[in-house]
Amino acid sequence: ASRDSDYMTGQAVKIDGVVADVSSDGTLIINVGSKDGVKVGDTLAVNRKVREVKDPTSGKVLRSVVDAVGTLKITEVDEASAVGKFTGAAPAKVGDTVSNPK
Repeated sequence: ASRDSDYMTGQAVKIDGVVADVSSDGTLIINVGSKDGVKVGDTLAVNRKVREVKDPTSGKVLRSVVDAVGTLKITEVDEASAVGKFTGAAPAKVGDTVSNPK
């Protein structure tokens, strides 16, 4: 099944992880794996949180403002982590978030 049909039927898996390790050759290790729905061949968006916007009354975080850093093409997956090749204008950093592309 294609990804588009997954979105149409609501079966898409929401990937929400963090970069755990960055190598100088552009290889990233992330803290989500097969148990989170990550598969070899997936392309994930890599973002960096710029700031949090908080409700001035309650102090709750209303939303996070993020900058797109690049993309990660997954090459290896185990249950709890995945490895991929990063592509972007600037290097990825540990703590950057990874998620489904918008």
